[in-house]
Amino acid sequence: MARTSIGVVLALLTACTAGLAAQDERLLTRVRGADETMRSLIRDGDARSDTFRAIVDELQRSNAVVMVQFGLCAKGLVRSCVSHVEGNESQRHIRILVNTRTTNERLIATIAHELHHALEIVREPQVTSGELVMALYRRIAKGACGKGLDERCETEAALVAEATVLEELNRSGTRRIASPKLEH
Repeated sequence: MARTSIGVVLALLTACTAGLAAQDERLLTRVRGADETMRSLIRDGDARSDTFRAIVDELQRSNAVVMVQFGLCAKGLVRSCVSHVEGNESQRHIRILVNTRTTNERLIATIAHELHHALEIVREPQVTSGELVMALYRRIAKGACGKGLDERCETEAALVAEATVLEELNRSGTRRIASPKLEH
């Protein structure tokens, strides 16, 4: 009987501890990972980097749902991208693809980079399609994209966000997250 009671008490304590941990975790309704590994990377970035968290906070206040998933951009030639934007001025959906072939810290920094691009999009209410995204980047991108010579677009602000997040992650120490398998 005593053994059963101890088992019940341990089960209840475990359930309560798990419930408290879930309560401590921020509920992200606008920035979503497509699978548990991606959600874990987003939670890790949110917990360890002030810059990552600030980007997520602004997206959380926006009218967009941003889905982040593993995938290839430009047949693997580009490490990450905003792959899809649709919606209207009241609700938008943005899909981000991230290549898995790197360390967890670099994955998190790359996610921050692409989330910053999502911020650039949500800050412009009229940008509701791929064509309008390209018009935006023709205005704000650096290099060949800004000159209309290339469709691979980059902004200085996203590069700075990525570098800052990577620096913050390196200062906070490494956490282990299971590496995802990417199917081709």
